[in-house]
Amino acid sequence: MPKQHIYGDSAMFAFMVLFTGAIVRIGASIYLPAMPEISEAMHISKAMMSNTLSVYFVVFALFTLVSGMLSDAYGRRHILLAGMALFSLGAAVCAVSESYEMLMTGRVIQALGASMVPGTLMAMIRDACDDMRVVSLMGWLTVLSGLFLVAAPIIGGVLTHFFGWSANFWFLVFFTLAVLGLGIFRMHETHPLHARVPFAPRETLKYTAAMLKSPAFMLVLSPVVTFYAVQGAFLASAPFILMEQYGLSPVLFGISNLNIVIGLFSGRYLGMFILKHHTPQKLYRYATLLSVGVALLFAGIAVGWFSGLWAFLIIAGIFALLFGMVAPLGMKSSLTAFRTVSGMAAAVQTSTLFAASAAGSALTGAMIHTFSSTLDVEAVFALVCLLLCLLAAIGTTKAQKVLAADIPPDSAICLKKEAD
Repeated sequence: MPKQHIYGDSAMFAFMVLFTGAIVRIGASIYLPAMPEISEAMHISKAMMSNTLSVYFVVFALFTLVSGMLSDAYGRRHILLAGMALFSLGAAVCAVSESYEMLMTGRVIQALGASMVPGTLMAMIRDACDDMRVVSLMGWLTVLSGLFLVAAPIIGGVLTHFFGWSANFWFLVFFTLAVLGLGIFRMHETHPLHARVPFAPRETLKYTAAMLKSPAFMLVLSPVVTFYAVQGAFLASAPFILMEQYGLSPVLFGISNLNIVIGLFSGRYLGMFILKHHTPQKLYRYATLLSVGVALLFAGIAVGWFSGLWAFLIIAGIFALLFGMVAPLGMKSSLTAFRTVSGMAAAVQTSTLFAASAAGSALTGAMIHTFSSTLDVEAVFALVCLLLCLLAAIGTTKAQKVLAADIPPDSAICLKKEAD
């Protein structure tokens, strides 16, 4: 057994992977219950507060590709440790912020650090583990991501209630430093010197452009892209809808995210059931119908047909079911055609999805600012989701032809020709 596979099979490796992966997930959502309090303390609008999410996603998306190249050239361990250090520094800047500009600076530093973690972590898993171990760890990362989606806002709600909004960022500082300290002493390098490739940003950008123009990559992924945009819109607006409009406490706000997790898990199992008995095209056909149905539900919120806390939570949960049903197939299928360059394809995919989240939060923030005198935040969110779900229905319809074509995995060979 190769030496790196022995390390990959250890309990310490699994522990490091899971807790390092938790940093980004907790960092993205722990401060959501504190957003109204931060907005009030710094005398900034809801739209400006949503920008703290948008800038995080934009910086994350832009630098994920760079961190992937750096880890291929200089090793995984150095990039992961540097990422955790930067993330902790950014959280500390946010914690002591007294102005909007300082808060945004901290969020940019956080995003720079966070961008070095997910792709590098996935590459480390591929380096150190055999196929079954990879599947096992990926499965645990998926489960923990869902749990942290609920746990992080609950922790943030408790911290905000008892210690104020800055406690969220101090929690991130100490949590990240604890994992970083452990990593310094117990994290091994999994990418040996002989396997490293030179840092070549120009060539990577060419490959990226070719992928984004490829229907086999982008068209199949398009509904997932729109759903990530909805996620960005939700993160930017949900704290104000649930806490200001419906009066939930920070703790109850965290608990209210449970419907999202139930929807995501239910959608995942529904999607797996459909794929066992039908073709991928059939799943996307069902997704088209469900996307239109969810769009109509959001239209009902926008015009006042559906109102109240439970209506909002139920419709958000139905959307999460759709998200969970489509995302695994869309993400897997977009990578299948480029298996021989799967690492680069995964980095491009991650950047694209986080860019979509940035666009969703930015669009929502802009509309909240523009229509503040005529529409409440819930109506703005519903209109954004209506538009995005209709775009998802168009995407799933067009992507069925790509799925039916059964594109061979070696089509990645054509990528180099497109790039050249």
